[in-house]
Parts: sequence; structure tokens; C-alpha cells
Amino acid sequence: MTMSALLAPSSPELQEVDFAQLGHYAKHLGRAPRAHHFALTSGERHAHLKGQGLEMLELRAYQASDDLRHIDWRVTARTGQAQTRLYAQENEHQRLLLMDLSSEAYFGTKHSFISTRFVQLAGIIAWRTKQQGDKLSYRLCFGGQDIWQQTTPLLPKLFHPLSQASLIQSRHHATPALQILTPNPVSLKARNKDVIILTDKQQLGRPETLYLKQLAQHNKVFWVQIIDVNTFKLVPGQYQIKSVSGESIVHVSKHSSNLAQQAFQKQNQQLKKQLNQLDIEHLVFDLSEPPEGIARYLLSLGAIG
Repeated sequence: MTMSALLAPSSPELQEVDFAQLGHYAKHLGRAPRAHHFALTSGERHAHLKGQGLEMLELRAYQASDDLRHIDWRVTARTGQAQTRLYAQENEHQRLLLMDLSSEAYFGTKHSFISTRFVQLAGIIAWRTKQQGDKLSYRLCFGGQDIWQQTTPLLPKLFHPLSQASLIQSRHHATPALQILTPNPVSLKARNKDVIILTDKQQLGRPETLYLKQLAQHNKVFWVQIIDVNTFKLVPGQYQIKSVSGESIVHVSKHSSNLAQQAFQKQNQQLKKQLNQLDIEHLVFDLSEPPEGIARYLLSLGAIG
């Protein structure tokens, strides 16, 4: 799969063999910024440590709750005041992938469909998680389906529903509400995870907002949105749209394009405001951005390892 083929695949419907080839891109994304998970006390340790476990960061004055084993006696003797070694540790990262596609995601003016780009990105995230030895759980909502996995799956088990999510026929069953923000075992008790939400949906009702607030209280949440800016730049005229149900004619005028763009921007600004209030990263990418480019940006933010 060449660079151009990844950006603009021959078909928006991806086969499982296409996901196998995404592993190369995941492997060569680069290195993630180093992130430490700080212990609540100098002596606290957590399970599932990677690498060498604890790493000393600095010294500070001894506190009553500190573990006596972490007192630096040499510095204490020199300064006359008890000093404690403060540690950080690299935990095994746990990632929760939530993808929710509307019927409008199965469209694109250039390169491919928005749905295809989301599915490619999900595949790269899955590969990268496996390559880094991290843990992944997921929930995929598309075409009337709701597929989830609480424990780290074998990649083929994930690639099969991702392949299904790319099928154009899914546009006939997509629901407008955000299914991924309804109670589900995969996210109900999620704690200390990097949560990546992939969706083209923009409306957050009160129930979804409350559930998202709960999710953001205990996890770091990244909201990834992919749009097609060319949708609002179509030359006025008649366009023939082909789908699995047949062909139809769509009339586009400059006025209708302006109204659609204004409505989209207003809704998107409202979404951004809601997410900012919940301290959630709102990341918007154009369809022209290759999937590995989006993944690399997520890597720079620490969303993927």
C-alpha cells in the first residue's frame, strides 16, 4: 500500500487485507512524548509496570505519609533535614477506542469517504497499541450495529468489524444519536485510560453530555472529527449520486452551500464549546489529511503510545 493508495484507496470499502498493511505505517509513526504517571505518595506502586518500573525524579522534604525506604540518608545527613526520593513510573497504557459513524460519513468529494478515513485511523491505532504492548478496548457503532470488546482483542477480530464499518450499505442504517455515549460495559467503569472518540456526529444532548462528563473525569479524552471542506465548495449545478440503492440527482446552488456551511459551523462551534468545558481535546481534520498524519498528531499529544 503506497502513500497515495493509503490517502486515496481504490475503493472506500476496505478489505481485511488492507488493515494488515496498515501495520507498517503504525510502526513508523515515530516516538511518542514520554509521559509519567505520578504516584500519590513516594512509596506507592501500581501493577502492570513497563520497563524498569520506578524512576527517581527529584528530592523533597520528608512527609509523615512517606515510605521510610525512600528516605535519602546521605542527603539527609548532609542537610540535617530528612529528604525523600520522589518517583515516577511508566505504566502500561490502556486505550479505549470509541467510533460512531452517521449516514453522512459515507460520503466524500475527493480521496475517499469520511467513513473510510475513520476506519483507516482506527486500524492504525489498533496496530500501534499492539506494537507498543499496550491494552485496547473498543466500541464501534455503525449501520445499526453496536460491537464492543472489553479486553485486548486479536487484531483480526477487530479488523473484521472495521471492514464492515467501511461498507457503503451501512449508510442506510446509521442513527443520528451518539450511541457510544450510552451506558456500556466497555466504558462504564473506564479509569485512567486514553479515550479516543472517532465520530462525524456533532450533537450532544444532555444525557450524552452527562455521560461524557463522567468519562472525562476519570480518563483523558480526545475527540477526533474528520470533515470534507470541499462539500461547501461544490460548483453550483446538478450532481448524480450513486449508492447501493440506486442513483439520485442532487441540486446544489451557491445559496444552499452557504446555508449548509453556516449551519455546520454553528453546530461545530457549539460542540467545541461543550467539549472545552469538559476539558476534552477537540481535534478537527480534513479528509485530505492522510490517516497516518492524523495518527502522528495523536502521537504528539500522547493519545497513542
